[in-house]
Amino acid sequence: MVKTIKADRGPLIKIYHIERVVDGRGAFVRVYGEMKIAAKEYVYAKELGLKTITTLHLTPETGTHTGYIAQNWIYNKGEYDNYASIDIFDTGGTEITAGRGPDDGSIWLNFIATGEI
Repeated sequence: MVKTIKADRGPLIKIYHIERVVDGRGAFVRVYGEMKIAAKEYVYAKELGLKTITTLHLTPETGTHTGYIAQNWIYNKGEYDNYASIDIFDTGGTEITAGRGPDDGSIWLNFIATGEI
């Protein structure tokens, strides 16, 4: 079942699957989903169903024939209630800020996040 989270300040997040992984070195969680977001916005760990974000892998998803590059910076990896800052650029180097993206001023990003719950 899809869990939808709408943050007051911007991103729309849909979580499709949460996987708990336990191995000999410890336990962690992978969260699979997609988010509708513009550049310069933040995604908090709790919005991804986590207590902390350790890694965040992003893949742009659009119906246009324009290439997009998504990158993130995670504030204090592994600390509780941290966040990731998202930057999105087209292949021409133009930043996709709110109002400039292909989908209502934003862009859909598929994500895989790891952390703790």
